[in-house]
Amino acid sequence: MRTLEVLSIGPYVSVQDEGRPGHLRHGVSSGGAIDPLALEAGRLLVSNEHECAAFEMLALGGRWRAGDEPLLMALTGAHFPAHIEGRPLEPLCSFWLRPGEILDIGVARIGNYGYLSIAGGIDVPLVLGSRSTHIRGGFGGYQGRLLQAGDRLSIGAASGAGKACRLLLQQESAIVEVRILWSAQAALLEKGERQRFLDTPFEITHERDRMGVRLKSNSDPIRLRNGLNALSGIVAMGDIQVPGNGQPIILLNDRQPTGGYPRIATIIGADLICFAQLPAGSRVKFKAVDEQVAVSALQKMKEEAGSMATRLEPVAREPLSTHQLLSQNLISGVVSPKR
Repeated sequence: MRTLEVLSIGPYVSVQDEGRPGHLRHGVSSGGAIDPLALEAGRLLVSNEHECAAFEMLALGGRWRAGDEPLLMALTGAHFPAHIEGRPLEPLCSFWLRPGEILDIGVARIGNYGYLSIAGGIDVPLVLGSRSTHIRGGFGGYQGRLLQAGDRLSIGAASGAGKACRLLLQQESAIVEVRILWSAQAALLEKGERQRFLDTPFEITHERDRMGVRLKSNSDPIRLRNGLNALSGIVAMGDIQVPGNGQPIILLNDRQPTGGYPRIATIIGADLICFAQLPAGSRVKFKAVDEQVAVSALQKMKEEAGSMATRLEPVAREPLSTHQLLSQNLISGVVSPKR
């Protein structure tokens, strides 16, 4: 049976796919993977269909044991050190987890969000067209919650070729200048205060989850012309919200559908993924751009994602364990007795 057992787990591991857009009018945010490019890389490495879900890990992975059948897997996104029975795994390279073997995934060294993809995907029910976990709503994913030690998850039937491969991608350097579009509520900032916002270095705090990320600065809090007087309205992914303490919050996939705190700007789509992968303690500044720059950057990102499949190459062979070596016929041909 194609199963994966959770032996131990990080505090924030959930089932995620591409999300469930189109339900905001019902009070349901789109959700889905924080880093959709990493999710796509994992999908390609195990030859999954687009609707397949993977495990999303924030900062810490866990220990996993395969059931009665081998599983083709891939680890993408943030750099999580990982090994199988002591054998270290290469990043962006799919691998086999044999029956009974244990996969260990440690603490992220670079980035925040990592994805464990499995050929066949995680076999959980579709809810509103998605398998993503809506943690605050308590639905989707595996029983509508984060994973726990002792969970045993069913894995779907693999549809791909079942061969390990490698994805050749350039490692992008972390951004320190994040591009934004001013929102309609930016008018709540005086002109000088708007420039001060752009000139201020902000630090990413440890207060983060799939809903948002809190920032802080050593400068005076952001001051709004009319205080917190703003009409509630639809909240977009990447919105920069200013609560009462004047320290911004960046809203992510599981954001609330509407919000009353002023939203002065929005991080452009092409920069939001990189921003979400920045670790706590990183310092960033914001740069205002126009809509044309934002659209061009998004188109470039989509083109690069679309060409990802052309950068796959087969793995020559996987390292064999002693058990596997003993099970192989390493001699071919005919051996004649000594004359």
